[in-house]
Amino acid sequence: MEKHLSKYLGVELCKGLNFKLFKDRKVKEARQRMMRVWAMGMRGGQMPVKQCVNVWKTLVRPVLEYGAAVIGDVKWQEAEQIQRRMGKMILRCSEKMTNEVVLGELGWWSMKGRRDLVRLLFWGKVVGMSHSRLVHHLYSVSRAQYQAGKQSKWCKEVHALLQSIGLEHVWSQDGLSEEESKLWHATLQAKIQHREEEAWRKAMQGKPKLRTYRLLKDRLCFEDYLDVRARETMTRLRGGTNELRIEKGRHRATNRDHILHESERVCLICASGEVEDERHFLIDCAEYEDLRETMFDVVDEKMKEDCAKEVRKEEQGKQRLMDALIGRAVADKSAAVGLRNAAMTFCKRAMKRRNDIVTRYLDQKT
Repeated sequence: MEKHLSKYLGVELCKGLNFKLFKDRKVKEARQRMMRVWAMGMRGGQMPVKQCVNVWKTLVRPVLEYGAAVIGDVKWQEAEQIQRRMGKMILRCSEKMTNEVVLGELGWWSMKGRRDLVRLLFWGKVVGMSHSRLVHHLYSVSRAQYQAGKQSKWCKEVHALLQSIGLEHVWSQDGLSEEESKLWHATLQAKIQHREEEAWRKAMQGKPKLRTYRLLKDRLCFEDYLDVRARETMTRLRGGTNELRIEKGRHRATNRDHILHESERVCLICASGEVEDERHFLIDCAEYEDLRETMFDVVDEKMKEDCAKEVRKEEQGKQRLMDALIGRAVADKSAAVGLRNAAMTFCKRAMKRRNDIVTRYLDQKT
């Protein structure tokens, strides 16, 4: 054992309560487990997404949450990176997919959000303990020191955390009523969910490739389409990391090329002069009109509104179609499933046709 190092309940405690050794060990263990579960059926795509998420929650994430109640408000980018890496493996998407899309599609909080929840649940348990318990006694002494202006890192961080989610009054009363205790977990879930969503929306602003995603998604929640085959094409289309010119034009194909302005990223498939973005691909491109017929038949049946071909003639109508087909605009679950399935079938077939055209006829990277 190194000098100034002790270990208790699996947590290495260095001088000055530095948890670096503990975090390094947990990161290594989590990565090992992540690669093991990758070989359990995820690699070939046989395991449904919800089962993959359950595997993450039960076999990998707990490793990174162990000791979260006591290690404090530490910066731990490695834990965030592992979660995002696991999310991309589950979604079977490119490494270039933005972190906001990964968290958004799976409905995941940041790992810091998870640690904050664990810590505040523990605090609620401590303040509700009998005063004769040693843990409660140590907390009371630590709180008294903090309120007297002396150093008490854990109490200071818990206080700041409660303030940040609008629960300052709970700290002031130094305890939870019987009713508050029953609802404590649900209260924390709602408060941290709100905070995480605000941070997630803010992170999406200013990212050009999320132009479509910001219109389609405004809540951190699991997307039901992920448990349907052909989901990878839908995820790429929604997330902006795809083969369309609106995305490819952001990068140089060769060193001699220049980055195209958004208005220059026109569709080379139909030669209409329109920018080849997600909406053009899904709603307008003439090259896929025959494939679109079946999808629009489902739209007409499920939405029971005007003919989809007429609706798409107006800007608002196009956005309504986008929301219905790859967003969350349809409240009726049965209708939403039918629309999503039709959109996924279209996207898979249209993207295959597009790739064939690019390979056979176009002598440039599109």
